[in-house]
Amino acid sequence: MSPVHCRFVLVLAILMLATALGASTAYARDSEKQWEFGAFGTESRYSNSTNVKSAAGYGLRVGYHLKANVEFELDYDKSSSDSVNQANVSYDVTKYVPTVMRIFQPKGHEKMAPFVVFGVGRLGIDGNGASENSTVYKGGGGMKYFLSPHIGIRFDAFLWRWHGHGEILPRNPFYSFDANLGVTFLFGGAK
Repeated sequence: MSPVHCRFVLVLAILMLATALGASTAYARDSEKQWEFGAFGTESRYSNSTNVKSAAGYGLRVGYHLKANVEFELDYDKSSSDSVNQANVSYDVTKYVPTVMRIFQPKGHEKMAPFVVFGVGRLGIDGNGASENSTVYKGGGGMKYFLSPHIGIRFDAFLWRWHGHGEILPRNPFYSFDANLGVTFLFGGAK
């Protein structure tokens, strides 16, 4: 089965599970002093000038809600890709990014919580016997859809800005785009 078909089947299975579990009332309530943990799959698309193919990967996140609408989060994700123009050359790309999230809770949409995210962190790329690290800037947003008061599905889309350092990639600024789909778990919080 091709990678595109595998991703489609995974998304379809998650949506079917969400429909089955989401029949009861759930409230999208991110509350103060609450922890959030999640895992996600990611699809990364890199600038054409990087000569790195699009890549699928995975990631983990943990966050703390300072307020009901403000969360500090630490994200880790990893993907592997191949070179566009060099045979048998592959790259491992990892990102560690602390982020600040602003959550919106629109009235009348108790199961849904849209958000915007900004962060600064570290991107590492390894391949072809070399490695380099760069500061990475992240901006984007998404939506949480709660199946129960503590379990939800989360979709994110981000734009990244980073630099090559001449070891693997040219000394140029690059942009990339990530789309993530995963689950989120909330626990703790103010009583």
